[in-house]
Amino acid sequence: MALLKVRSVVIFSCLALISSLAVSLRGEELAQKASIASIRVLPMKLNLYVGKTWQFLATAVDSEGNAIENITFTWSSSKTSLVTIDANGVSHAIKAGTVQIKAGAQGKTGTAALTVKNGGQGLTNLFFLHHSTGDGFVTQGNMRGYIKRYNSSHSTVFEFWDHGYNGDGLRDPAGKFPGICYNIPDDNTDPGGLWKLWRGKDSVSVKSRTIILNNHEVIAFKSCFPNSAIPDQATLNQYKRWYTDMRKFFDTRKDRVFMVMSTPPLHRLATNPTEATNARAFANWLKSDAYLKGHVNIVCFNVFDLLAAPDDGSATANMLRYDYEGDHNSDDSHPNATANRKVGPLLSQALIDAAAAYFGMDQ
Repeated sequence: MALLKVRSVVIFSCLALISSLAVSLRGEELAQKASIASIRVLPMKLNLYVGKTWQFLATAVDSEGNAIENITFTWSSSKTSLVTIDANGVSHAIKAGTVQIKAGAQGKTGTAALTVKNGGQGLTNLFFLHHSTGDGFVTQGNMRGYIKRYNSSHSTVFEFWDHGYNGDGLRDPAGKFPGICYNIPDDNTDPGGLWKLWRGKDSVSVKSRTIILNNHEVIAFKSCFPNSAIPDQATLNQYKRWYTDMRKFFDTRKDRVFMVMSTPPLHRLATNPTEATNARAFANWLKSDAYLKGHVNIVCFNVFDLLAAPDDGSATANMLRYDYEGDHNSDDSHPNATANRKVGPLLSQALIDAAAAYFGMDQ
């Protein structure tokens, strides 16, 4: 029942994000006729450091608990000397203290508690967009535990957030789901889906990347292992075109660091030498000067190389290492717990290093 409740809130969050995209006058007219029973603001509680931003979401529901779309909310801060908030729900922390964030419509108001803290200079908000393989890195790899220990031993304040499938949504630094969905376009993190997220001109793509950029500072993202099935040079070249075009956008946001990640390798029973060789070629290109040189806010985490067998000409070259297979008799390419425990700490440290190095904060 608790899981059902969380997923229901996430669905409402997705609807909140979608609702602000509608431009139809007819839709707005229908929304005005719908009677709002209550408004929910997410996240309900948030800690934010001075100088940081966060975009809140609001959902209006009727008396039966159904989400009402196409609602225009009026946002406000109870203490504008501490926090300001714009018409899109984007808050900016100015001074330490506690503030109520309010969203209003049709005489109803929803609130959230925002606590602003001193500290957090430089880039401290770390974010990872993933699906199932990435979830293994986060949970079995205990990324939150690693970052917590790092903060304790280095007197830093790094925060780690991650977002899986839209149905799961955002997970906060405590490992809890606050009910927020970023509505990733088509719930697609394949290379073409990532290109749509960062370069798409449709309203869903623009809204999704905008909230990610408002809320997070070091942004890692990856495609899952099926995308290591690269059958030919034409497909490999298409991957490169997508990532080259994404890079053009990243170059416009020097206030953020973007961590591109190579695709995880496929199980030996799920691929062939040609696909595996092409997957290695894509990983090598993504980490090379050909892609990274001159783009100081872009870094690469080469998860393929960490998990793949060596490129040694053997029958299983460039495929998921035997020791990392979850099942030796199945073609399921999800890495096992041993692999996840290897990758999780390395990815955590890579995110920290990317944040620290970009702003000269190397600990």
